[in-house]
Amino acid sequence: MEKEKLCLRCMRKIGNNTICPYCRNESGKPQKDPYLPLKTVVGGRYLIGKLVSTNGEGSTYNAFDLEAKRPVTLREFYPKGLLTRGEGNYCLVNVGKASEFIDAKDSFIKLWDKLSTLKGFTALTPATHVFEDLGTVYAVSEFLGEGQTLREYLLGKEQGYISWDEARVLFMPVLSAMGALHNAGIIHGGISPTNLVIDANGKMRITGYCIPEMRTEKSGMESELFDGYAAVEQYGFSNGLGTYSDIYAFAAVLYRALIGSTPISAASRLTNDKLMIPGKFAEQLPAYVINALVNALQILPEDRTETVEELRDELSASPAAAGTAAQAYSSLYASHEDDYEEGVPSAPPLLNDEDGEYDEYEKEESTGLKKSTIVAFVVSAVVCLAVLIGVLVGFKGCSGDDTDNTTTSSEDGITTEENGETEIETEIGNVSIKIPNFVGKFYDDIKDDDKYKQVLKFETEYVDSKEERGKIISQSLNAGTEVTSLNPRTITLKISDGLEVPDVVGKSMKDAIDILKEEGFKNIKTESGKVASNSAESNSVYRVVFDDPESNDWAEIPDDRRLSANDTLIIYYYGEYSESTTATQPETTEETTQQTEPDTTEEDTAVNSGEESVSADNE
Repeated sequence: MEKEKLCLRCMRKIGNNTICPYCRNESGKPQKDPYLPLKTVVGGRYLIGKLVSTNGEGSTYNAFDLEAKRPVTLREFYPKGLLTRGEGNYCLVNVGKASEFIDAKDSFIKLWDKLSTLKGFTALTPATHVFEDLGTVYAVSEFLGEGQTLREYLLGKEQGYISWDEARVLFMPVLSAMGALHNAGIIHGGISPTNLVIDANGKMRITGYCIPEMRTEKSGMESELFDGYAAVEQYGFSNGLGTYSDIYAFAAVLYRALIGSTPISAASRLTNDKLMIPGKFAEQLPAYVINALVNALQILPEDRTETVEELRDELSASPAAAGTAAQAYSSLYASHEDDYEEGVPSAPPLLNDEDGEYDEYEKEESTGLKKSTIVAFVVSAVVCLAVLIGVLVGFKGCSGDDTDNTTTSSEDGITTEENGETEIETEIGNVSIKIPNFVGKFYDDIKDDDKYKQVLKFETEYVDSKEERGKIISQSLNAGTEVTSLNPRTITLKISDGLEVPDVVGKSMKDAIDILKEEGFKNIKTESGKVASNSAESNSVYRVVFDDPESNDWAEIPDDRRLSANDTLIIYYYGEYSESTTATQPETTEETTQQTEPDTTEEDTAVNSGEESVSADNE
């Protein structure tokens, strides 16, 4: 019966193709220990595919449900330091860690059991199956393999940020889903651009669920905090984890989406509580959005917006709030009222909790406003004037001057108010450049260049490539994009990490050459050095070295076994067996090789095209 292959990355049928036509997955490398090997079946029905992510709590895999015949996401509970992978992939509890493991496992099961009860929210990816196997516990959820993270989405924008109108459509369903989590007793603790995924339908979904112990720095487990988005209490300061922690993270992510920069770390803001917002953004954003950010990004939990309902009200702007903001504009800057006659933008409709559609939203008028609300409106008025005279505005509780924050201004600024609630800094020493084409350059040549330090923050991603090691192969921001020191940008560079040198010692000389060529190495030499003996076969490889340009001599393969495709390799092999104890030294022969595309072994399994069933048999 004819069979089709299944790509173990995107979980699509790929016929007899060796390279997936959808995701271009062509890696034939096995998954490293201690992660589950490809094609392992857990729970009697879930075929393990590519490893997606891992942290101190466990690992997430793409998988295929052999019963339901559909791709799924599978989370394995494998806390670092508590378990060891034994024979048959069975998890063994480390000595003295039994009690700790049981407690953490119970917490994991409770979390995913609660998630399995949450239905009807487009932004949630609830669990569909929680089960124990191989000495640990697993959780299955919806497959989002075709989506992209919010981080990737924003980096793909030429300007690096989105408008409030676009953000509202993406974020409000997430806010509703976050409210459902809180009502179920779940604090996410890891809301960040990497844990928000935009699916194939353009809806933003919450992922990255972990037990609470993973979201606080001093819990005893290897924590996972997202700097710039984690609240101060997650670093061990002030109150413990609470709904207000997710409020802070949500507002920080919204800030990143609207402003184009990662907020300064909450831990740093304890001593330097500044997070700058350029005037152009403050002018573009509705006053009620600025107000909501101010309240939600307060450092101390007791000063911060506490619940989803409060934040939703502020982001939806009641008529009373809008009216108060308009009054603040006119009363403070009457001389400029002609410039701001449109007043505060009207409130947008609120997204429905369950289906993400727009519903009319009405709120009872209220004459009482929080102190931070009044401050925010005053700040908004100041911003409007600041834009006209080319200044930046900073807010108490949501302003920062940090190299990680792409919206900081010059330290030459002047303070116009002494109370610490509003600062205005002049646009002194602004630097503006157009991003060059970094592709083809070496990262070491540009990373410390002073002309980039003020306007760009480099993020690097090292990938397998036939390009010379250290060479930049792609960049997230297009060449020619203008950036300034008043609005720096983060640029992600993909850098060649070269190729891994396969271990060919013990292989025949011919097989070794074929393997190295398949991997992508172009320049291979062979040399017969030692004479074969009873314990060594003729023509078998006993050593591989490379031509080191730094030492101008042959050198041993580096410990990480990675070299550039153009590096010259020399294979030493045993000569023909001889009774003589003296090895002859034949002349070195050079085998010229041409670069060829490797015949990649796809990590796949077979799918029966007639019966729509999947076979986990090894090929």
